[in-house]
Amino acid sequence: MKKIAIVYNNPDNREAMTHIEREIEEVFAGSVLLQPYFFNQLQPGDKILADAILLNGQQLLTQVRPFIQESQNLIVLTRSISRHHLPDLLQIPKNEDVLLVNDSKVSTMETLYMFYELGIFHFNLIPFDQEEYLAGAYEDISYAITPDEVPLVPPEIKHILNIGYREIGFDTLIRLADMLQLESETISTNLIHYLQKVVEPSMNSHNNYLESYVKSLVMNELISESGFAILAFDAQGSVLFENQRAHRMFDDAELPDFEGKEGKNLLFTIGETNYLMDRIYLGNHDEKLGYIISLRDEQEIREAENQLNRKIREKGIYAKYHFSDIVCHTEVMTQCIATAKKAALTDYTILIHGESGTGKELFAQSIHNYSQRQSKPFIAINCAALPENLLESELFGYEPGSFTGAQKKGKLGLFEQANTGTIFLDEIGDISPGLQSRLLRVLQEKQIMRIGSDKIINIDVRVITATNKDLKKMVSEGKFREDLFYRLSVIPLEIPPLRARRDDILPLLRFFTESDYQNISDSQKEILCAYDWPGNVRELENSATFFKALGSFPSLGTSVHPASSDTGSQTQTAGESSLPKHRFQNINYRQRTEYLLLELLYRRASSSHSTGRPEMLHHLRENGLMVSDGKLRGILSEMESEGLIRIEKGRRGTSITEDGIKRLDQLDSQTEYQTE
Repeated sequence: MKKIAIVYNNPDNREAMTHIEREIEEVFAGSVLLQPYFFNQLQPGDKILADAILLNGQQLLTQVRPFIQESQNLIVLTRSISRHHLPDLLQIPKNEDVLLVNDSKVSTMETLYMFYELGIFHFNLIPFDQEEYLAGAYEDISYAITPDEVPLVPPEIKHILNIGYREIGFDTLIRLADMLQLESETISTNLIHYLQKVVEPSMNSHNNYLESYVKSLVMNELISESGFAILAFDAQGSVLFENQRAHRMFDDAELPDFEGKEGKNLLFTIGETNYLMDRIYLGNHDEKLGYIISLRDEQEIREAENQLNRKIREKGIYAKYHFSDIVCHTEVMTQCIATAKKAALTDYTILIHGESGTGKELFAQSIHNYSQRQSKPFIAINCAALPENLLESELFGYEPGSFTGAQKKGKLGLFEQANTGTIFLDEIGDISPGLQSRLLRVLQEKQIMRIGSDKIINIDVRVITATNKDLKKMVSEGKFREDLFYRLSVIPLEIPPLRARRDDILPLLRFFTESDYQNISDSQKEILCAYDWPGNVRELENSATFFKALGSFPSLGTSVHPASSDTGSQTQTAGESSLPKHRFQNINYRQRTEYLLLELLYRRASSSHSTGRPEMLHHLRENGLMVSDGKLRGILSEMESEGLIRIEKGRRGTSITEDGIKRLDQLDSQTEYQTE
């Protein structure tokens, strides 16, 4: 067991001495014996005998010389502070005068120098002096720092930061370990833990122990199971470092010749096994200092890729559609796909414009799968489906404790999840002005910042956006930023509505109905081709599903193209059933949906009967509007934001408001109603 002599000035502060000795004993884990000495009690002729002599103060260097045999084993104890005090120190205002109070002038100055060495000097430290205090020199000072000497702080000081007993400097412990030649896995682990505990002025100040042993230990821990066999060589080709994987791989066998040109992902064959090899040379200017080799087995790479693809698909962050999935026979749609394919091969931002149901996300996924990012993540989000604060946290993520209800570990934003891949922002015209500004910065700088963080994160994401709104008009009305509009529409892509490509109606119908297509009559096909399809392909798909389930088509209202149908056909549905009760001559598709929902809610309010989405969907379909549940959610959210309805959880369901009743009266005056 090694002996360490600790020389103090005097025995006055026994608690501080106990703290120092306990720290040393915990790090060296029973490998040392501590013997305290007090300089003011040493007598002429006394000798301090130990394997290492630790001096608690620079001034003891010259004072203890008569009491030691040699100076080679002397170490001056350096001090630091616990890392958990650092946030409180950084909260002290810049250039604030701060009183520094310790039990003696010498200790106070040592503490002052410690702060400067640690790089903590954004405030003005003033050493406490009793005479200055009695003269009223500290009347304007409201902050004080003390290492567990709170009773010595003037009582009028408002803010006292007690940093506790000063910790032993990490470099002191490293020098002790080196001087005593103490090496063990336990001591090394304790030193690493201790390093995380204290504030250090600079990692470069650590001695060869930290630069070699600890560094090798950490490297082995981090990369031994990383999937790479890693070796480091000096300029002469001698091995300086190898991780456990490399050691197992070669097992004292003669190493192959790794010399060659520098590069990454080089094919290297050892025996009958192929590896991807990275060869990185290390040097200073023209001087070669060595090189690093990393190897990864071809089979493991393929297994990792398969596992990654499975995980991505399980999480749903991939694009499943391709251009080949788009059913079209019209020139206008063929040209649209050709333009999208050309755009996909670039990395520019794309703005897809089209009416609801035209297949904007289908195009976005196809563009991703046609691009060089096809093996990377594809993230899609409907910007209209979430309120502003929730959408912001979803897009950019947040740090732990950023706001009430935040996850304890924080959250990774969608932009970070889509890194190296593609993010699709649907309904981009619905984002708020604040989010427009943040998105503009993402597009300009390729950087994001999580909510509650001050750290900039660089990202590499291809952005595709979509909208069914007229963004140019919104720009002229001041509802959408002009600079953001031009950033988004580097490559604009217009998807034509289904009524503009009627030759695609029957091929799409055949695709959706599959074998049931043969049961559709010619007259039904004629009516379907004449219908304007305000819901576009989505409405056509819903009608096809209706036909497969019930053997007839739902009521399609009166939206039939006059050039393709006579008066008689306009008064029939595609299923040749009676007209719906409502004749919507003067309002558009969105207003029809709103009218029917408000009418239903008004009737239910008078009967004290709650209304849920299933009943709403049934009511809409009865009246010729095929709306999906997801689309209905978006419509209800918009109506609630406009104050027309109130959405509540549980049995209360959705109810109409006073503004909703006024809106219903307004629409009713524009709508013709047919009684039975």
